[in-house]
Amino acid sequence: MQNIVMRIVLKIFLISSFLSTTSNANDQLYFKIGLWDFKHETGGLALNIKKVLNKNFNILNLGELTQIYEFTGFTDKKNYFSKGKEVQDREEQAIYLSTGLQKTLNLSKNLSLVPSFSVGLYEAFDAGKDMGFPIEFKSEIELNRSFSNGSLFGVTYNHISNADIGDTNPGSDSILINFKKNF
Repeated sequence: MQNIVMRIVLKIFLISSFLSTTSNANDQLYFKIGLWDFKHETGGLALNIKKVLNKNFNILNLGELTQIYEFTGFTDKKNYFSKGKEVQDREEQAIYLSTGLQKTLNLSKNLSLVPSFSVGLYEAFDAGKDMGFPIEFKSEIELNRSFSNGSLFGVTYNHISNADIGDTNPGSDSILINFKKNF
């Protein structure tokens, strides 16, 4: 029981830390929606908020990298996204909080490729997918189209796994649609 309370307190702390990170007028919020863990029998709807800080780092030969924070929720209430013969009647829910670095590679005036790497904490609820360890790493690539009004539309592919530091390492793969709307 004490372990469960500790996990809940940690999650509340991490979510509030994410939402209250010092904001700068040039920080940007992106929203993503898509399919989580689409390569496996489990699956779900992924909802993501990505905060890109106006804070850059120049690391070795990688050039200018930008700091990011992400909050992702995964859900599959009635197995709408699960597949295969072994699908059980269960509610899958999980969250993933991460921070990392990304690099924007401009392919043209309005098209960019954005690879990123993050480390974060994963927690499953109900019968959510057991990822084998609470610390998970995410590698991601985005292809984005920007518009003259500052809006953005694109597609993202990512892989989350614990790099074999856990008891098991099933990993998950997601594909999402990303957007940013300037008002």
